[in-house]
Amino acid sequence: MPVPGGRLNLWLAFGIVAAGVSALLPVLQNSLATSRGFDIQAAERQEAELTGQLSLLEGEVASLTSISRIERRAQEIGLLPVTDPIYVTVNEPGPAPAKLPSEYLPKNDAKPVSSSPWWKPLVNWLP
Repeated sequence: MPVPGGRLNLWLAFGIVAAGVSALLPVLQNSLATSRGFDIQAAERQEAELTGQLSLLEGEVASLTSISRIERRAQEIGLLPVTDPIYVTVNEPGPAPAKLPSEYLPKNDAKPVSSSPWWKPLVNWLP
C-alpha cells in the first residue's frame, strides 16, 4: 500500500540511521586503537632515547668526578698537596635552630605521657 502524500516512514528512517551508526562504530574504535598504538610506540621510542642520554650523562659525571681527573686538574691549575694542614676551631655556637638535615640532628626521644583514664579521678573521688 503506497504511503499517502509521499511521506517517509519515521521508523524506517530511524532504522537506517541506527544501522549506519552501528556500522561506523567498529571502524571508529579500530581507528582510535591504532592511533593510540602509534602514540604508545612513539612514547616508548622517546623513553628509550632519554634512557640512553641519561646513561651517557651518568658516564660523563662519573669520569668528571674521578679522583685521578681531579688530581690532574688541580696540578694543571697550580694546586699542590697540603704538607702542613691548619686546623681552625670555632668557639661560637651555630645558628639556632640548627640548619642541618633532619637525619643529622640528634633524635628526640619523646617519652609517652602517662595519663590516667578519664574515669579514674571520678572513682578516686568516691568515698
